[in-house]
Amino acid sequence: YSDWNMELQILTDDTIPIMWNDAKPYTHPIIVENAVSVPEILSYLDGLTYSKGISLMRMLEKIVGAENFRHNLQEYLKLNAFNVADLNLFYDILLSNRTNGKEFMKSWLNEMNYPLVNIDLNIENNSTKLTFTQSRFILSDIFNISHLNKDYRWKINLECILGGNHNSDSDIIDIGNDQINFILDDEQKIQIISDKSYSWIKCNRDFQSFHVTKYSFSSQRFTSVFEAQPTFFSNEDKVNLIQDTFLLAYKGLIDYHESLRIIKSLEKLNMTEYVHWKTFQYHWDILADLIDYLPDTLTKFQNFAIQQILSNDVTLENILTLHLNDNHNTKLVKSLQFALLCRMNHRGAIEKASLLFQSIPKEYFNNDNVDIDVPADFLSTVYTYHMKNDDNENDWNQMYNYYQIATSAHEQTRALVAISSTNNKDRLNRLLNEGLIGGSNTIKVQDYFTMMGYMSRHAVGREIVWNFYKNNYSDLINTFTLQNSRFASAILSITRSFEKESYLDEMNELFIKYPNAGVGESARQQAIDQVKMNIHWVKTREQNLQNALDTISNL
Repeated sequence: YSDWNMELQILTDDTIPIMWNDAKPYTHPIIVENAVSVPEILSYLDGLTYSKGISLMRMLEKIVGAENFRHNLQEYLKLNAFNVADLNLFYDILLSNRTNGKEFMKSWLNEMNYPLVNIDLNIENNSTKLTFTQSRFILSDIFNISHLNKDYRWKINLECILGGNHNSDSDIIDIGNDQINFILDDEQKIQIISDKSYSWIKCNRDFQSFHVTKYSFSSQRFTSVFEAQPTFFSNEDKVNLIQDTFLLAYKGLIDYHESLRIIKSLEKLNMTEYVHWKTFQYHWDILADLIDYLPDTLTKFQNFAIQQILSNDVTLENILTLHLNDNHNTKLVKSLQFALLCRMNHRGAIEKASLLFQSIPKEYFNNDNVDIDVPADFLSTVYTYHMKNDDNENDWNQMYNYYQIATSAHEQTRALVAISSTNNKDRLNRLLNEGLIGGSNTIKVQDYFTMMGYMSRHAVGREIVWNFYKNNYSDLINTFTLQNSRFASAILSITRSFEKESYLDEMNELFIKYPNAGVGESARQQAIDQVKMNIHWVKTREQNLQNALDTISNL
């Protein structure tokens, strides 16, 4: 399945989500040398370790090239045959023509977080002066980072390309004539390109490195190149620019207009790559968790996403029609667009979801072997938005029963998300109460707190779950114990979208009332920090996003 392009999807499956999580001060490095006990060691074998590890291996492969990577891996296996694995030897072999491999990788494996590289481009005496400065990137200014080493320096492989002419104010000439390739291992380095006056530089070519880049010039430099030479920048480069601008805008280092300009420009070119849509959707969903509760911004926010999808003569019917010759990328894009339209409350998409649900024979939900006309890529969206927007009790009971009897794990998850998405308070309370009591015909123990997280994704469910969690906390302790990791981490998913000081007060009151958190001490602090980050974003960034949405709509 080479056309699936899974190597490219590593960015959206692993790199982008973990860069969000790793930009907080309570993550951990991949290598933790002082872990002793088995529970502590196991706690570090988490999603961050695996996804960041995958991203760093991809970085190495991009630095040396795929063929060299495979060749050097083979050489390492021959040299180290029948011995205990020595990754330092592998790194040294791999990077022998470039740098000390052991020290290079140590800078990435032994430290949490990742760097921000500021690139300042100035023209002096008709030459291009480039100042590269690295620092630690933390997602929000509200975090306490006193325990972090502010002088830490990563060894960052920078591969950059330059273009444009500053004197003629053109961004589409002299493209690719000069490139820069070096390792930034100090706080700052300066490079001068004599007798050339470039207007832009693009580093982190092909999104090879695990860092974020801030440029001293507007993203309009890049969008000019997009529109003049659509294939000059790789798909990875475009993902990198979407990722960087959204992370930087969230923190407040650039305006949201820079992020939206990138998306708008790609939409003009008929954005068809799944990885571009997925990167946009990932960041849009993060913002949606807050903006669902910010009425002054909500409509503009929803309309922007809808306009990007339904452009270039794309219609809802186009999206919902799958053809035999549709490739893997096209199917993924259509599934994502349908889900995002529903998420943005597009009435036509939501109504279509209900019509598609009603077209499914009831025998299907009894595990009978019947054919259905709904493509598998659309099933999750169809189930969820029918349950969310249609208060049909028979349909909901049917889906609840299907969750309990479905033989496919995927279908069980789809059904669980769907029944948790209802706006009917009685049914939500029924799920919570029956799951706490337990029994053969209710929510599985291992799914109980996952269900709470799904409920918390919408306004009605969020209030129901939070009140239930507070009012039944002692019963939850008695049933699941303070050593249950799912119970411990549930607070994170329940409170992830809290955006008001009043919620913060309620959380603190609960934690004071029940000071013993068991294995959930860290999760409590992370939840508090997340809510503080949400409040800070609303106070400092909502207006900037509003202004960007107003401005971009006029372009």
